[in-house]
Amino acid sequence: MTTARALAAFAAVFCVIGPPTTAQQATPPAATQPPSAEIRKAMVWKRFEYVCEANAKVIVYLRDQTAKVRYQDTQYLMKQTVSADGNRYSDGKIVWWGKGNGGFLQEDKPDGNGAMLAKDCKLVEPAKQDLGVVSGTVTYLQRMALPPTAVIDLKLQDVSPAGAPATLIAEQRITTDGKQVPIPFELKFDAVKIDQKHQYAVSARITVDGQLWFVSDTAYPVITQGHPSKVNLTLKQVRVHGGKV
Repeated sequence: MTTARALAAFAAVFCVIGPPTTAQQATPPAATQPPSAEIRKAMVWKRFEYVCEANAKVIVYLRDQTAKVRYQDTQYLMKQTVSADGNRYSDGKIVWWGKGNGGFLQEDKPDGNGAMLAKDCKLVEPAKQDLGVVSGTVTYLQRMALPPTAVIDLKLQDVSPAGAPATLIAEQRITTDGKQVPIPFELKFDAVKIDQKHQYAVSARITVDGQLWFVSDTAYPVITQGHPSKVNLTLKQVRVHGGKV
């Protein structure tokens, strides 16, 4: 059979049978959806229990800037609000105001004189529930040894707002006794005092027999707003002109 006749025969068969139907067409396998890689983590709340006047109990759960406050048979969901002192949470009707290891629950009134629901609240076992630590090392760049009488003083301070006097959160004094830099430190603090909207910083100084030898001249932010809880401080040497610091 010639090539032309073969082509004509193939065309005739194609016209009779027709092209493959949709059902006959190869269907790609259904795409398999991979399991979602996004897994929601369980919400972690910090629990604080308070004993108040007349043996009343208040339980506070904190997460970021949200508080769940349980008093008697009622639970209040609150958001942190601006306050000049302590950590204040409110739902618009009731306010929980935590200050250090204490606090109170009160009606939220514009004049601040709302009826008191629970007052003189004291935190139960704050040392076990609320211990935080900022750690790191203290060093300097000069090639010199510290005398055995050198003392390192460290401070963790609330430096908010900028320009206002800093508030002391924790401090530590290290007697070197012949130890040389880098010297490790641990500043332990009460986590209840930490406001996530504030800024905190660590500073250090080294004195020898009451005279200032080295000091931190750079801010070392810690804890909140994405800053770490571990920092290595490099101190700057200062000139001493005699006399006590």
